[in-house]
Amino acid sequence: METKELFAEGLGLISPWYIERVELEGEGIKRDLHIYLGHDKGVRFTYEGEDYSVYDHQERKWHHLRFFQHECYIHAAVPRIKTKEGRVKLIEVPWAQLGSSFTLLFEYDVLDLLSEGMSLKGVSRRLSIGDKRVSRILTRHVSHALSTQNIEEVKELSVDETSSRKGHNYYTIMSDREAKKVVGVAVGKDKEAFAHALLDMEVRGGCRSSVRAITMDMSKAYISQASETMSQADIVFDRFHIVKKLNEAVDKIRRADQKEHNELRRTRYMWLRNNSNLSETQREKISILAATFPNIGTAYRLKEMLKMILDDAYHSHYLSPLNEWMKIAWQSNLKPIQEFVNMLNRHWYGIKSYFKKVATNAFAERVNLKIQEIKRIAKGYRNNHNFIIMIYFHLGGLKLKTH
Repeated sequence: METKELFAEGLGLISPWYIERVELEGEGIKRDLHIYLGHDKGVRFTYEGEDYSVYDHQERKWHHLRFFQHECYIHAAVPRIKTKEGRVKLIEVPWAQLGSSFTLLFEYDVLDLLSEGMSLKGVSRRLSIGDKRVSRILTRHVSHALSTQNIEEVKELSVDETSSRKGHNYYTIMSDREAKKVVGVAVGKDKEAFAHALLDMEVRGGCRSSVRAITMDMSKAYISQASETMSQADIVFDRFHIVKKLNEAVDKIRRADQKEHNELRRTRYMWLRNNSNLSETQREKISILAATFPNIGTAYRLKEMLKMILDDAYHSHYLSPLNEWMKIAWQSNLKPIQEFVNMLNRHWYGIKSYFKKVATNAFAERVNLKIQEIKRIAKGYRNNHNFIIMIYFHLGGLKLKTH
């Protein structure tokens, strides 16, 4: 096989395109490989469904994948056609997107490296191009996928919040629990952010009237907007947020007891972890401390009881065990626990829905963990648009290699 044929096969060239010549320029170990393409004479090219003869050409150059250690570039005089309306247009070539200075294979390599967890700067160093150019490649492919790929009907919606940096720039994330992908993102964590994330979903083919259940935390803004915009959907309060609220109550009691009893210092995480996750030594210590200090001991036993009730909800949808627990918890006369019981009463509609549907925000929590990883790799994001693009890239279930 001759050199031209070998490179044509490697590039996947098809008629009317062919390789005119191949040149290796420069000196030393690392040199630049330049591949010059041409097309058959007299051929007609298609533009918007119509065939046209060539009007003139425009010289173009694309950065391609490395050939061994050598940087590789493709050159071609790209035909321009003149439409029936008299407009002169550049035709698309099969190896690159219109307007891009990189081949599709190069851009796919960028996407592969990013999907494997490499940062924008890491890809930039790996491929010897600027990180802004890496970002533009990513944005173009993700934006194209978002604008052309409709989502399926969303029936089970999860809503959660996250931030691009610790304590900065909050975002509202909507996920399809069944399809397990992000369907809406908006800046902020208020009613307006909820509405914008919902609009994001609808622009891509989702319909708010199709949503049957919304799993969320007890954010007043989210509850209010969900009730206004999707009144037909059941609001479900996620068990992880319920447990989190009780853990906060337990920790308040521990801190109050700790002021008078030094033995409780450095025991915070033992009280908050599930008993089944403790070591034998830790269980013995918790047992002794719980018997010695009745306030934190009672709070801990109530926490473990509630966990068993929530676990049993997977097999039984009866609310009576929770009602009984609330009576026992109230009789403890521990103010933080009683405040927690009051919170359950205020949000009973969403608690009841949890037992009815046993729907959790587990996928939303996994989304949040992945977002934390995205932030860690990039060391935070200062640009809202770039952060949202990265969320959709990793978690939007997009098909990116479609060209």
